[in-house]
Amino acid sequence: MSAAPLPCLRPECKVAQTGKCDLKHDPVELCPNYGKTAQPSPAASGEEQPTPRRTAPAAVGISSGDTMEWEDLEAFSRGHRMRTVSLIGEPRSGKTTLIAAIYASLCKGAIGNRVFVGSRTLVGFAKRHHLALLNSERRSPKTPRTSSDDPTAFFHLALRPNDGGPISQLIVSDRSGEAYQAARQDTALVKNLTELRLAERACFVLNAAKLTNPERHAAYSRQFKQMIYAFRDNGAFRDNVAIEVLATKIDTTKKPDRAAESAAILDEYEAQIVDEFQVAGIEFGFHRVCALPKSHLETGYLGLAETVARWTTPQQLPDVVQPAVGDAFRQIDRLLAKW
Repeated sequence: MSAAPLPCLRPECKVAQTGKCDLKHDPVELCPNYGKTAQPSPAASGEEQPTPRRTAPAAVGISSGDTMEWEDLEAFSRGHRMRTVSLIGEPRSGKTTLIAAIYASLCKGAIGNRVFVGSRTLVGFAKRHHLALLNSERRSPKTPRTSSDDPTAFFHLALRPNDGGPISQLIVSDRSGEAYQAARQDTALVKNLTELRLAERACFVLNAAKLTNPERHAAYSRQFKQMIYAFRDNGAFRDNVAIEVLATKIDTTKKPDRAAESAAILDEYEAQIVDEFQVAGIEFGFHRVCALPKSHLETGYLGLAETVARWTTPQQLPDVVQPAVGDAFRQIDRLLAKW
């Protein structure tokens, strides 16, 4: 003899007599009311019930606006096609100053033919630029040095051409100059510079003030070339990386008493390293920029628009069209040769 059907939470339901759910659930076990009995109300039982606690909604993550770290960049890369640039230079070469200057220029409007669309690291930019503002109460503009204890920082800018072209998601990495200096001296450390393998463009930052200083020229010019060789020859970059040299602090070469001499030193060094690296199979562009003029204010901001344009210009895609075959065996190949 089969067991009697279980009662229903709905008193008008006749499932106990008919075995069928009034709400047309089949089988009846799918009904959320089946097999349940009504519980007595607190008033009927005379018991005082505790006030139910309200559960807090799940926390929603909000970006701090500071620089990205590796975890943030990995999450961002899953939804965006990025243009990645690594700034490479020894301490006080001007890497952070360049980043702050690009941000400052965008705060005033378009930079060259690129307009600001958005950024996930505005707070990080503002922190680097603060000491160059009047409200920092400093006597001269400055940008903070990146500490050797700081992790690799990634800055983000979304930029679009004035003509309404596609938006470029630009990612610029910034690491302490001490790390690059140590890797130049001990190439076993090159493998730790993981941001360089990510970079589509490697930008070596040349300190023009050191290069044109007669007392430091010989040592610094040699060390700068050593860094490029050390990183390139020890697998720091991807195969198709674009390499450029960016001479900063150009305002220091414009002082009237040494302007001609400094310009000659800079021109000679540019020609020298371009020829030397071309023989070694390394091709790159040599560019000049002034991001924070202090020594010769008349120089002003120099080369920022051209730099941003290079960093955000889409790379030329490889040609995947098969070459035509002149004397082909197949008819389809002969037709393609005619086209």
